Amino acid sequence: MSEGNPPVSTRRGDDGTTLLGAGRLPKNDIRIALLGDVDEASASVGLARAEADDGEIKESLLELQRLLYRVMGDVAMPKEENVVGPEDVRRVDEALEGWRARTQIPNEFVVPGESKLGALLDFTRSVVRRAERSMVTAGLDHDHPHALEAVNRLSDVLFVMARNADGRETLSRG
Repeated sequence: MSEGNPPVSTRRGDDGTTLLGAGRLPKNDIRIALLGDVDEASASVGLARAEADDGEIKESLLELQRLLYRVMGDVAMPKEENVVGPEDVRRVDEALEGWRARTQIPNEFVVPGESKLGALLDFTRSVVRRAERSMVTAGLDHDHPHALEAVNRLSDVLFVMARNADGRETLSRG
């Protein structure tokens, strides 16, 4: 290991606990599970971003990943001031409206899979929805309401972006 590389494994989690904030929690704690769900959502956004050819989609997805990292900050530090605020919700709302303005949304249920990027965005949307449900289960709707609002809107943005990636003539309708 070179001196510039930080350690990856501390082996302190071998006892079934993990670091959160200033203390350790059991790995089955609801907040640890929630962090995992949000982390998975971010990784899923990263998959879609890696597949995107369009620079605007790539940049939008990167911003959404950064939002998810801030959400993780709120989850990890529940007693601290909220990291995600009304400005984040406003930005997600603006992204939603921007994508909606240039995307045809079908009036019926859409079966994912018209395009690879669209399918990845739909998959990501479902992962984000799971993270949102976990946020409510963990009580973050009370402790971090703006984080919950932003994540809720994030799944809407992903739906519209998926329709945009699929193109104007989406054939995979339910």
